[in-house]
Amino acid sequence: MSSFRELKLQAEDAVREMRDWLVRDGQNPSDVEVLGRINGPGVTFFAMQFRLPGVEDWLLGVAGGYLGSSLSLTGHTLTAYEPVTDRFGQDATDLITAMDRALTSGAVADGRKVSEFLTATLLLREPIDADALGMRLGGTVSDGTVHLGPSQIQPAPVVEDLTEIAERAYLWPRALEQTSQHRASLMIRSVGEDTFARARDHTMLVASLIDDRVLGIFANGTVYEPGFYRQVVETTPSDSPPVLALVHLGLAKRRGMLFGFTEGLADVGKDEFLLTGATPEELQQVLLELASHVLVTGIVIPDGTDLTLSTGVSLHLNRQGSGEKAVLVGAL
Repeated sequence: MSSFRELKLQAEDAVREMRDWLVRDGQNPSDVEVLGRINGPGVTFFAMQFRLPGVEDWLLGVAGGYLGSSLSLTGHTLTAYEPVTDRFGQDATDLITAMDRALTSGAVADGRKVSEFLTATLLLREPIDADALGMRLGGTVSDGTVHLGPSQIQPAPVVEDLTEIAERAYLWPRALEQTSQHRASLMIRSVGEDTFARARDHTMLVASLIDDRVLGIFANGTVYEPGFYRQVVETTPSDSPPVLALVHLGLAKRRGMLFGFTEGLADVGKDEFLLTGATPEELQQVLLELASHVLVTGIVIPDGTDLTLSTGVSLHLNRQGSGEKAVLVGAL
């Protein structure tokens, strides 16, 4: 699909999104149109104009933001019901900024903290020599650990007890077969004050170390197929978080019910999600949109929140548990 085609689809969806937002706010717009596009970091917003019955002026709104080339939204659709002016671009940007402040206030969930390290472990066919690796990467080696900027890379022995984890890695059918063959590992830990930059740099470093010796990547409570992990990182825009490399979307079936859950959001100080649904495909799609929304906006979703997703799915989320064990629970 061409960039023009993607933007056209997003613009068409922005009209629907703005209209739906107004209806939910108790309004009945007679006309909704796109005024222009505003590009954010990995996100596209649309400045909108609309008319309400009995109101002569066109009023300004914002719809979006759209993640990459998708129709997944960050939840920045809103209006102050002010007339459109000749500086509508700046006015729309001010609306987005105001929404950002609202979404990111108290950015760490109650009772949580941002993890000091982001960690991933490469599962290897054979051991790697730290001195040779340090020389190749241009890092310094101390006590068998390669120091490379904010990251530490340390050869390690076999990772034990991966069987259960590999068996529930449903996106990778050969996970157990492949990971059981590893004979050594390589742990990568990254620090940094800027959570977004740290996540981007960490996943890029992990992806750059994937070669024929790597059988799998152990991170976020799951194991990733190497080609899949590298593709996610390499195809994610540099100003967007590689969601699937940072958050595991898991499935489990218990007592006849299908559950979908995330693992990895807790590392950036957010609540994990636990949802029930009818199909794996539906659960994966909703979890991906929720995880993207949280990572891109920095939002902390409050207890008792009602959401309408880009697919039209309505979801009520309750916070269960407390502190580090808290999760946002909902049913599709």
